[in-house]
Amino acid sequence: MKLLILPLLLALGIKARCETFDYVIAGAGTCGLVLANRLSEDPSIKVAVIEPGDDVRNNPNVTDVTAFTLALGTEIDWQYTTTPQPAGGNMSIPFHAGKAIGGTSTINALADRPGMTYIRGDKAEFDAWEYLGNDGWNWEAIYPYMKQIERFSPPTVAQQAAGASFNPEYHGEDGTVTTAFPFELSNGTFHELAQQAWKKLGYPLNPDVNSGETRGFSVWPQTLDRDADIREDAARAYYYPAEQRANLKIIKGTVTKITWADPVTSNSPLSANGIEYQTPDGQTLAITATREVLLSAGAVRSPLILERSGIGNPAILEKYGIETLVGLYGVGEHLQDQPNTVLGYSSTLNTTGTAPYATFATAQDLFGDQTSAIAATTASKLSEWASKVSGANGGAIDTSIMEKIFRLQHDLIFKNNVTIAETLTTVSGNVLVSAFWLLLPFSRGSVHLKSAEAIDDPAIDPEYLIVDFDLAVQTGLGRLSQELWYTDPVADLVVSNVLPGESILPRNATDDQWTAFISSTLAPNHHPIGTASMMSRELGGVVNPELKVYGTSNVRVVDASVLPLQISGHLTATLYAVAERAAEFIKSS
Repeated sequence: MKLLILPLLLALGIKARCETFDYVIAGAGTCGLVLANRLSEDPSIKVAVIEPGDDVRNNPNVTDVTAFTLALGTEIDWQYTTTPQPAGGNMSIPFHAGKAIGGTSTINALADRPGMTYIRGDKAEFDAWEYLGNDGWNWEAIYPYMKQIERFSPPTVAQQAAGASFNPEYHGEDGTVTTAFPFELSNGTFHELAQQAWKKLGYPLNPDVNSGETRGFSVWPQTLDRDADIREDAARAYYYPAEQRANLKIIKGTVTKITWADPVTSNSPLSANGIEYQTPDGQTLAITATREVLLSAGAVRSPLILERSGIGNPAILEKYGIETLVGLYGVGEHLQDQPNTVLGYSSTLNTTGTAPYATFATAQDLFGDQTSAIAATTASKLSEWASKVSGANGGAIDTSIMEKIFRLQHDLIFKNNVTIAETLTTVSGNVLVSAFWLLLPFSRGSVHLKSAEAIDDPAIDPEYLIVDFDLAVQTGLGRLSQELWYTDPVADLVVSNVLPGESILPRNATDDQWTAFISSTLAPNHHPIGTASMMSRELGGVVNPELKVYGTSNVRVVDASVLPLQISGHLTATLYAVAERAAEFIKSS
């Protein structure tokens, strides 16, 4: 008789509640698997992770440390597109995100350069989180977790000869995530030539980019197991060692909404009692969570789940017939990603291996003697920028609030002198490459549902370069990246400009030529953050300092969506640390 009940319920459109767990996690990505591992360490605690992607431990596009872009556009990539971007010629732009056990840590690589980057950021950027209403979130608080998660392999003698350098003070040895320099590190002359050229331009060697000071030229470590020569994604670090635990289960499906305990009243915080998810064959099932529901679906999907569950901007929810249970105007807002631009030159080289060289620049580096004047001019425009960003996003976040956040960011740039621009210098065969992006954009966008049912087809609108200062930084950085290839000793390697070509972007290109080039080649950097920001509720925050969603008693968000400001680094190192700290919050509660 029991065997007949489930099909009957499904035929009637009734969601069958199949299993009960202490914690239910939406998403087996970078952060979700950290939580799954740490919470299931106690065998008496039952943990479920709902993930639509597959096990990719034997997928060569994932495991091969040289397969930089081969996973993009495959079945393990969500293959989103943005809304039309005015700064990109009104074109919709491909937007990648991982769809696998391991999430985006399985595909994090962009064209013409290695992925798996392990760079933390500048100290002052983490200290700024505290000023946004997050007591106890600063560099000194998060740095121990960055070391705790790391199992660093010092470079070999041959790797040091190829440019790898480090300071043991800044690295962990006994953590869960293996980091190292790849054996494929190019061992020719290019490293030394690039380092000398950057030094001539005023950028000295940074012996360890993970010290909390990123400025200068460096060779960065990556999330890989050097000796096994394999990518160290979140599944390999946190799930595979724990997958035999009887109290940990991954269920294939796509979380669509949180379910709430009755009664739902306006006088008390909402209490979640589980989630609903869609199975691969289209059935809708429910799972019970007796303790907490944890959203780790990423900066694109976590806000969609909140909206579908009745948490968000009432105007957006009403449009799709969703009852507002908690009005949080910041859900899906504050989206920050960096625009990526690439230059290419043919050369006399014919190299093998990888050349992961990063150069980080401050405002003082880019603007020189004009820095003080630009600081004053931009300070006077913060209100104008805030109004523009607020208006572009439907006024969800008030102009006065945006201006407060912008003033903090302005201070980081012009008073704390954090790095604001990154150039990757590399070589592939006989092609010399510069990929570059501004690090701390003032431009803000959003991600929202398009309908109550289309959770897999979101409206992603990064609003790239909507603030003119962002375009000025991207242009200035482009000129710096271009100038490298005219600087000895690397200038002797260059044959010709092949991307985009001398006729399109000559050495003395005008601002208009740079704008046209940046617009025609605009691409995401795939570092989206902020869409469920950890900030005070008054600033449009979605989660409190313990990552609990405002207006709920037992729902947290733990992924890139909670990061309130961009960092001068790559997200992986920070996300692992944030998730480790979140696991401690959850256990202590």
